[in-house]
Amino acid sequence: MEILELIDHLEDLIVQSRRLPVGGNLVVDRKRMLDLIDQLRLSVPEDVRRAAQIIESRDQLLSEAREQANQTAAAAAAERERLIDSNSIVAEARERAQALIVDGEDRARRTITEADATAAAHLSEAADAASRQLADADRYALEVLTRLDAQLRTFLDSINTSVEGLEQDR
Repeated sequence: MEILELIDHLEDLIVQSRRLPVGGNLVVDRKRMLDLIDQLRLSVPEDVRRAAQIIESRDQLLSEAREQANQTAAAAAAERERLIDSNSIVAEARERAQALIVDGEDRARRTITEADATAAAHLSEAADAASRQLADADRYALEVLTRLDAQLRTFLDSINTSVEGLEQDR
């Protein structure tokens, strides 16, 4: 069900509610109101939910990239230590360890850059869609409130006319 339809149902619920004799408050069916609120929550655009998942995936990718970089660095350090301990070709061991560290850092940077780009693109799309839907909802809410304001003014005019008529009859 679309958000606008749910807002229509919410408006119907309010219009159908009983008025209290004092204060102008309404008695609203709590269960129906809560059901409509639950349905509104479920109607949140998929793009917004997908954006949250993308951010979570991005964070996981970043964590995995860091873990992989740490493992690569640890492997490089272990390899370096092994080569130093064996007292053979120390210079080659240092170069290889450094190359492994640089390679790990490069891979981690590429993975992070790709994850950031993907997340940014999806977030931008989701934000645009959400902005459009919020603007539509705001326009609709303004229309409904304007109609409600006009109806209330008509009711007040009618009540004032009736009160004046009763006061003149007295």
